[in-house]
Amino acid sequence: MRCGAFALLMVCGTFAVGDVFLRQPVNIPGSWEQAYKAPMHLQNGKGEMELFRSRDSLPLIEIALRDRHGKNLVWVAGEVMAWAITIQDGYLYRYLVQPLPEGGFWILSYRQPLRSAGKPGEALSKHRLKELPALPQSTPGHYNFNEDTQVAVEISETFLSPETAVQTMAQLIEADGWTPSPVNTGGFQVFVRGEKVAFIGAERGKDGITRILRLHKPLGVK
Repeated sequence: MRCGAFALLMVCGTFAVGDVFLRQPVNIPGSWEQAYKAPMHLQNGKGEMELFRSRDSLPLIEIALRDRHGKNLVWVAGEVMAWAITIQDGYLYRYLVQPLPEGGFWILSYRQPLRSAGKPGEALSKHRLKELPALPQSTPGHYNFNEDTQVAVEISETFLSPETAVQTMAQLIEADGWTPSPVNTGGFQVFVRGEKVAFIGAERGKDGITRILRLHKPLGVK
C-alpha cells in the first residue's frame, strides 16, 4: 500500500494549479467537493481518476462509500488514513483517503474497466515509463499516467541500496541526454531535457526493499 500511496501523492503534487477547483457534482455526497477529474493510465490499463475534498470523519466517509457501492466494499482504515476497493457494474474502484493539514480529507478515486484493470495489487509485467531509462536490476511495481497534464510516475523495486540505485539511475539518465540540476546532491534528483523535466528518488522500506521513483513531466506543470 505504501508504494501505491506514494505514487498517488506524487501525482496529487503535480496538478496544474489552474486545473484544481471545487465542484459539487450531483452524484457525490453533499459534504464532498470534487477538486479534480482526469483520464489516466493506471498499471496496465486506462481509467479515470477523481479527487474529492471532504470535511467528514473517516467513519462518515466509509458510510458514504458503502451507500455508493453496497456491501461488497472492502474498507481498511488506520488512525488517520484509509483505503478501499470494490467491483461494481464491470468496474474496479480503488480509493485512498488522506488527511488534510487544516482538517478533513482528500479522497482519491480510481475507476477502471474490470477487463483491463488486472488483479488488485498485481505488479506490472514490464516497465511502462519509456521516457526515462529503467534501472536494470529493478522490478516494475506501480505506474500511472495523467493524460491531462502528461505526468507519468513509475515505482520500481530493487535490493540495491537507495544510494547505489540513485547513483546508477543518474548515470543512465545523463547518458540518455538529460542535464542534471546543479543542486543535485543525492536523495531526490532533478534533470531537464528540452521542455521536459525528470525526478528520481529512492527509499528503503522496513521490508528491506528499495523503491525507486521515476517521474516525467512537461516543464512548467506543477
